[in-house]
Amino acid sequence: MTTTWWQSFFDDDYLRLWTVAESRTPAEVDGIWSLLGLHEASRLLDAPCGYGRLSRPLAERGAHVVGADQSAALLAEAERRRGELPVARLRYLEHDLRVPLGEGGFDAAMNVFTSLGYGSEADDLAVLRTLAQAVRPGGLVLIETLHRDQFVARRARGAAVGRRQADGTLVVEEIHFDPVSGRADTTWHWAGPTGTGSKPSSMRIYAITELVRLIEAAGLRFRSAHRGCSLEPFAFDGPDAGGRVALIAERP
Repeated sequence: MTTTWWQSFFDDDYLRLWTVAESRTPAEVDGIWSLLGLHEASRLLDAPCGYGRLSRPLAERGAHVVGADQSAALLAEAERRRGELPVARLRYLEHDLRVPLGEGGFDAAMNVFTSLGYGSEADDLAVLRTLAQAVRPGGLVLIETLHRDQFVARRARGAAVGRRQADGTLVVEEIHFDPVSGRADTTWHWAGPTGTGSKPSSMRIYAITELVRLIEAAGLRFRSAHRGCSLEPFAFDGPDAGGRVALIAERP
């Protein structure tokens, strides 16, 4: 599978089939605000920002947010959802995060919703370096993601690989996981009232230990691990091996 699958994956089909339930957004915004020590007029980089699910409410709360993403389709949707927020408060830009951003001095940066592992480990290190270089000395970086223990725990207990959308569309994952490379190659199939289709993805599922090593290789200092976007410390427990993890690091 091509290592650039992600360049075409995040399109109008993604917006229709993979958008996150808005019900979880307020709690995540609260958690991010606290984890990063944000306040009114804090400068925040949301990268990648997707369709602005978190960028907009964080800007509405008072942060000055720049959202960066490589997907023109997601950025167009983010602009559509902007509301009345001025560009001075919320700005979006199309950018490949493997390349330095070209602006810095942010108080904090965040990479939320499993946005590492798409390409090579060198690609991920480049993304993390972009985030590290974008924040001021003492600034914080938040990485929120799926991790290998969680993925394996779900697979081991036979967790469902299909779901049905509100309109009746059925989405099914056909997954092949290579435990040596740590990559999950997935073909997504869907069928419903708006049509049928399929598309591939390939993701390196990192262990938390590996993520911390990458974060430190990017020039950041690891500070803490949390249960998703919350202040609750991460704990390896339950059927999901602790669930999603948020890692906080600091630029020395």
